[in-house]
Amino acid sequence: MAVCDLREEEAQVLKSIFSEDELTISGDYKLEYKVGEHGTISSFVIQIQWPTGYPNVMPYISMDCFYNQHVPQDVKEKIVAELVSVAEDQLGSALTYILVEYIKENHERFVKWFSIEKVDKSQPDSISNEASVSRKQDKLPQLSKTQKRKYLGRLGQDGELPRGWNWVSVIKHLQQTGSAS
Repeated sequence: MAVCDLREEEAQVLKSIFSEDELTISGDYKLEYKVGEHGTISSFVIQIQWPTGYPNVMPYISMDCFYNQHVPQDVKEKIVAELVSVAEDQLGSALTYILVEYIKENHERFVKWFSIEKVDKSQPDSISNEASVSRKQDKLPQLSKTQKRKYLGRLGQDGELPRGWNWVSVIKHLQQTGSAS
């Protein structure tokens, strides 16, 4: 079977397995697989390009696209390096499906990587934020005994407001608005 036929066959199989929202395949065998829910910080795109001679030649794997701006560069490099090592193990077979499944299985781990990177970069800011939060808590208004009693009187035995405490009487409401006709 010709190499071009193998690429075309794999492209057709992948189109039948994945929806167009998850995987897009262009005419020059460039694939984009979107991982995670669209619009969330845990989503990112993996780009895979099949060179001439694929599947016997290593595909080009990248995360350099506009959609991945929220992912730090070193995390992108770690993810791509891990995918390249998986691809090297499967060279000679139709490995794009294997890569996509590997990405799905390890998605949470990858997200933790760039979540940890953001936390590490923002730690000096978090210390100053904690100090400002504690100052704000000090400035809470002091309640008098009667205000406290009134507030606690509304609560039930379990410390929660009773069911229906904020319900509106439909009859009273309609009497206040009057009839429209």
